[in-house]
Amino acid sequence: MGTKTIKRILISNDDGIDAVGIDILRKVAKKFSDDIWTIAPSENRSGASRSLTLRKDVFIEKLEDKLFRCHGTPSDCIIFGMSQILDFPPDLVLTGINYGMNVADDILYSGTVAGAMEAALLGVPAIALSQRHGPDKTIGYKPSQLFCEKVVRHILSLEIPPRVIANVNFPAFDPKLIKGIKPAQLDKHKIGDVVVAGEELNHYRLGPLKSNPETGSNSDRAVLNNGWISLTPLKIDVTARTTLKNLSTISF
Repeated sequence: MGTKTIKRILISNDDGIDAVGIDILRKVAKKFSDDIWTIAPSENRSGASRSLTLRKDVFIEKLEDKLFRCHGTPSDCIIFGMSQILDFPPDLVLTGINYGMNVADDILYSGTVAGAMEAALLGVPAIALSQRHGPDKTIGYKPSQLFCEKVVRHILSLEIPPRVIANVNFPAFDPKLIKGIKPAQLDKHKIGDVVVAGEELNHYRLGPLKSNPETGSNSDRAVLNNGWISLTPLKIDVTARTTLKNLSTISF
């Protein structure tokens, strides 16, 4: 995949159409194409994962030329956008830039990753991008603003196989301290959830994730902690192949 083949780009996210990160991503996309389309959720749909809207209509509003607000999930945005809004498919889908990292077990819940996965299912190369945040609020999106174009160019120069997406996370470091891009595997960090009482009896709400402070060697969290931009290829096929080899056919 090379930048010369990128004529049309579709952008989405899970933070919603009004998120800061998606505006940054649109500016970056203009470095690669003059044909930029944005179809994003009407509200924050973080944690939506790969959920779809079934058994009810999804309303999609045109806000301006090539800019649409979708009253559905991130996956809805990609599915309906590519089938009903775009007259021909994009050459690339970019999702994000998410506010908060999408690493380790988090990718199973991420709508940012889900949108990219949906694009890959439909045969379009896709990159999911997320900005880690930390105690220094002045960092904000500075790392992704500065390095996103370079990261996308690097990924486009690679041979990413079909049904595989690139999952990118920017560290919450002063950009001057960021070392570069480093391949990383998914970490394993979830050890539980914080559940808090809702405003009414028998109502509950999810609080912060209980996360293991220890990071695995070569993992995405470890890479981010060390000042690198993490790059993790994710595949749609989640077959446990080693376990599959140990299973035998049973006839009745």
